[in-house]
Amino acid sequence: MLMLQNYVKFEYNTMYDILYLVIKESEDNYGHEEDYGVILNYDYITKEFVGADIWDFKKRIANNEIIKLPVNIDLKEIYNQLS
Repeated sequence: MLMLQNYVKFEYNTMYDILYLVIKESEDNYGHEEDYGVILNYDYITKEFVGADIWDFKKRIANNEIIKLPVNIDLKEIYNQLS
């Protein structure tokens, strides 16, 4: 698994506790809910993983829940940056 922490952009919605991750810019992508509350986004043309939306992000990290993504991203570090 590739470590992409330095290349990840993210936004956080405090009202709904949703983390939006962008791994690679894509003009046209689609989402697939791989696990409950974890939507993986893929480029329509290349089918390459481009990001993810994680619902209940802070709650899940605080509860030490394992969140599976197709790339290795330090979600605890993002959580710490948001706190």
